[in-house]
Parts: sequence; C-alpha cells; structure tokens
Amino acid sequence: MERAVSGCLYLAALADGAEVLTIEGLAEGGKLHPIQQAFIEKGGFQCGFCTPGMILTAKELLDTNPDPTEEEIRHHLSGNLCRCAAYPEIVRAVKEAAMACRR
Repeated sequence: MERAVSGCLYLAALADGAEVLTIEGLAEGGKLHPIQQAFIEKGGFQCGFCTPGMILTAKELLDTNPDPTEEEIRHHLSGNLCRCAAYPEIVRAVKEAAMACRR
C-alpha cells in the first residue's frame, strides 16, 4: 500500500526494501502527472518549497478518494506547511487534478 511520509522525519532505514516514489518519479515518459500539471495551471506553488510534499500527498488522497471535497483536501494536506500561503491555489489544483484523473 502506498502511503505518503515526511521525508525529513522518516527514518530511511524503515524504507529498506520498499519502493519509494519521489516527485521526480511521478511523471512518466516525459509527461507530467495530472497533479503536477494542475499545480502549474492553477498556480499551486510560489517558492516551491512545499510543492513536492503537497503533490505527493495529493496523489495519496486521490488514489483513495478520487472526488474529495474541499474540506477533505484541506484536512489531508494539513501536515504540509506552505510558507507562501498558496493554500487556495493548492486546493484548486487538487480539485482540477481530481477531475483530470477521473477522465
């Protein structure tokens, strides 16, 4: 089962033998994942510090809940802090990505 973890807090030894998906591995064949594309289109980033964590956490959410409410998105992403306060754009990006992934 895939589960998002905080890379700066997770002991690397606990991931021994596990498959690890990073932001770089999300795109396939040179094409951005719909979540990555939605973050670009909706301006779901500013400085980029939180972007990888937000995108991978959003992927975890959309893998289990393909049509989350705004409240569910905000709750699921609540462990990721955005220094620039781009939260409205991030939520819009996740909603857009949810629609794109369902197509």
